This record gives sequence, C-alpha cells and structure tokens, in this order.
Amino acid sequence: MSSRSILSLVYAIHSLKDMGIETDATLKKYGFSLESLDPFGQIDRTTELKIITELMPQIDDPVCGLKLGQEFSLVGYGPFSLMLMTAPTAYEACRMGILYQNLTYLYGIMELDLSTQYQALNIRVSPLPDSARNLVIDRDLSGTYQLLTDILKIIDEPLELSEVWVPHSDMGHPERYEQLFNCPVTFNAPHSRLEIKNIDLSRPFPQSNPIAFNLYRSQCDQLLNARPSSYHQLQHQVKGYLELFEYHFPKVEEVASLLSMPERTFRRQLTHEQSSYQKILNEVRHDKAKDLLERTSLSVEIIAERLGYSETASFNHAFRRWQGLSPKRYREQSMITS
Repeated sequence: MSSRSILSLVYAIHSLKDMGIETDATLKKYGFSLESLDPFGQIDRTTELKIITELMPQIDDPVCGLKLGQEFSLVGYGPFSLMLMTAPTAYEACRMGILYQNLTYLYGIMELDLSTQYQALNIRVSPLPDSARNLVIDRDLSGTYQLLTDILKIIDEPLELSEVWVPHSDMGHPERYEQLFNCPVTFNAPHSRLEIKNIDLSRPFPQSNPIAFNLYRSQCDQLLNARPSSYHQLQHQVKGYLELFEYHFPKVEEVASLLSMPERTFRRQLTHEQSSYQKILNEVRHDKAKDLLERTSLSVEIIAERLGYSETASFNHAFRRWQGLSPKRYREQSMITS
C-alpha cells in the first residue's frame, strides 16, 4: 500500500501558504486545489513527495520542517490517536504506535528502543531527494515529538528528552532545534532519534478503556485494509519516485519499504507487470541522460556522475545499449535536429 491520508499534505500546504509560499500552481499540476483537498482523502506517497519537492525552491527558511511538524495534532490522526489514548498503559500505546505506524505521516520506519538507562524512538529515514530531504526529516521528527507530547498530556506527564539525533547538518540554526526539543541535539547522526528521560511505561492511562481500545484498533485495521493498493500501477509509482533522485538512487528494498510492501511481493508484482526494478531504474536513467545531453552543456563525465555511475565508461556502455550510439554522438545529432 502506497497511499495514505492526505492530511499530511493539507497541513503542509496551509503552513506554507502562511509563510507566503505560492502553492496553487503546483497543486493544480497534480489535479488538486487548496479548496478541494478532502481531509478524508488519500494520496499516493510519491505524489505528495513530488509536490513538496517542487515547492522547495520557494522556501527560504532552511528549518521550516520543524514548524510543519508542529502543525500535526491528535485530531489529524483519527482512530490511530484514539487507539493510543485508550490503551491500557504507556508501553502498550508505544507498541501500538509502532505496529500501526503506516497510519502516521512518516517517510521512514519507526522503532522503539528500550534499555534500563533510556527509552527512545528511532526513525530510519527512507531515501529522499536531496532537495526535500532535510525538510521531510525535520517535519517527521518534529511531528513525532508533537504526537508524543500530546499523548503524555493524558497522564499529566510532560515530555522530557535527554537527547535528539538529526541525520543532517545543523543548517546554521542549531538553536532552533535545541529550543524546540529543549535538550542537547546531535547533528549528522545515523538516523533520527528522540531519547526520552525514563518514564514509567507501565503506568495506567486514565482514559484506558478496553472496549474503546479494541473498537479503535478495529477501525485502524479497516483503514489499512481500505487503502487502495495500486499494485496495477506499481511500475509507474516506482518510476515517478526514482525520477526525483540524482547521484544516488535508492535500493530496491528501500523503495519496497517506502511503498509498505515486502520486497518479495514488490519484485513479484513488477514481474507480473513484465517489468523489474532494474528495468525501471534504467528507463529513468535513460530519460534523464537524454534530457541532460539535449538541454545542457554538462560534460559526459558529470552526467554519468549525476546518474549514479561510478565510472563514465559504464554510463557510455549503458547509453550505447539504450540508444545505439554514444552520448557524445547523441548530443551532436540532437543539436543538428533542434
């Protein structure tokens, strides 16, 4: 399943509009308008990511992702947040949050890390295009922090963090992160992480209700089952996602994870569509290569690097296989016909 609630995009668009970002043209390109965004609707993750990526050149604030994440509220998670609120204990709420994380807005995989010294939530970020990577990471980290804060308010327990990890540089504004999380922040970390000062996870939730908990959990199951799988469009989704990348392309298992599919199912479905991950990646590289050769004066060596080839010779060989002639010759012919 690759679709999810459109509320993530709705929150982002409203926040960006408040910052003076023009969003109408980009939304229209993908068949949306701010007025017609149905808060109960679904959106393909790749489409959401494309919209965010196309809006990035207008965004001046390098850490605006922190603000976007703070716009998430318990109401926006629907039955998911109600299930957490009616759980028996804080531990059970954490466990359900991990189990049903596909109902959140994350671009990554969340894990619960428990020890006698600390408890932490780790977010292992999915491959993201460079232009939007930091914004999405900050939004997901800030949004998770906001969700935890709201949940702990139920037991009158303030969320106190001992450390936060951010898997990118401080963007020149380390104080913005420290002010939000109110704790030391480690940048260029291996993944996102919220390390929480020990709280009693066995403490009962005052709103615990077994009947309501099971009801909301059932509703969460129904939401997941009702999402369109779009398997028949899988190769188009994969191609659209890969088109966002340059230099380093994600691995097959990473793309399958982003689309919430087991890798074996992912490969099998592409085979059913008479395609494969490598075939789609080659198509994306081929299209990008032709565009760069026709539209720019970049050297063949630089183009090869942008397409993720470690050696120019490998790119030359691949392009000859695709096009029947060398990149240099293709550029010369395109200049004659243009």
